[in-house]
Amino acid sequence: MNLTALEYYREVVEAKSISKVATNRHISQSALSQNIHKLEDELGYQLLERSNKGVEPTEAGRLLFKYSGTMMRIYDKMKEELDALKYNVENVRINGYLSLVNYSLPCVLYKVKKKHPSYNFEMHAKSNIESVNDLINEITDLCFVTEEPCDDQLEYGRIGKERIVLIANASSKIPDIIDVEELQKYEMVLLDDDALTISSFLKHKLKPVGLSIDKIPIMFKVDSIPAAKSSINNNLGICFLPYMSVKKELYEKKYKMVEVRNFSIDYDIYLVAQKKHDRNRAVDDVFQYFIENGEKDFC
Repeated sequence: MNLTALEYYREVVEAKSISKVATNRHISQSALSQNIHKLEDELGYQLLERSNKGVEPTEAGRLLFKYSGTMMRIYDKMKEELDALKYNVENVRINGYLSLVNYSLPCVLYKVKKKHPSYNFEMHAKSNIESVNDLINEITDLCFVTEEPCDDQLEYGRIGKERIVLIANASSKIPDIIDVEELQKYEMVLLDDDALTISSFLKHKLKPVGLSIDKIPIMFKVDSIPAAKSSINNNLGICFLPYMSVKKELYEKKYKMVEVRNFSIDYDIYLVAQKKHDRNRAVDDVFQYFIENGEKDFC
């Protein structure tokens, strides 16, 4: 399959326009159309049809688009590994949930890099499902997830816990210590991004103590930690956040931590990889480093 034509096809579907992609790619519309026609001839299906809204994929075209992203990522990984072989560099791709990738993982990989200077690292923030799927499809080499994997073809180990803390603006009148029932008294901002769904952890932990998340005055949900921190900065409510993401603000006394008596929504962190016989040396070295050192090296 011509991967250049496949890349053109994906861009046309996303832009819903052949002319826009041709302009962006600095090629003629006829040349672009010919590439897509060759792709259709090769597969034996019509992939695009014109409508009043522009160009739309057919049912066969939607299937191709669905799988083509994975195909392109696998091709890119193959190219990276070929380049690594040529230049004697070993690449390690790592997926993880957002707070780990943004706040905890870089300083650990810095230590690994000092020990193994020839290893290059690439980090991506993804959900648990996306991370494991990438691992199975060999698009990534290691992943950190917040749920214990259930695939016996993979190897994993629990390496620690992500500490979740209740945060308020330092000027907030909320007490430093509250009972869990008092969560119903204070306005809350809830973090729910693609990789870290605080609401699901909170809902699960509230049930055994006889409370419902519906009883908590949730002002709004945000889809990123920076958005949640912006809400705290503006004193718009309290918020459960990973400790690593607010450690600096707590030290600077911009935020304060509110203790909830006898209540925790901390969760386990698992490192997942292919079985040992399917890992190269670099991936195995990094996997073993995390298994041996756990969370103690997280900054």
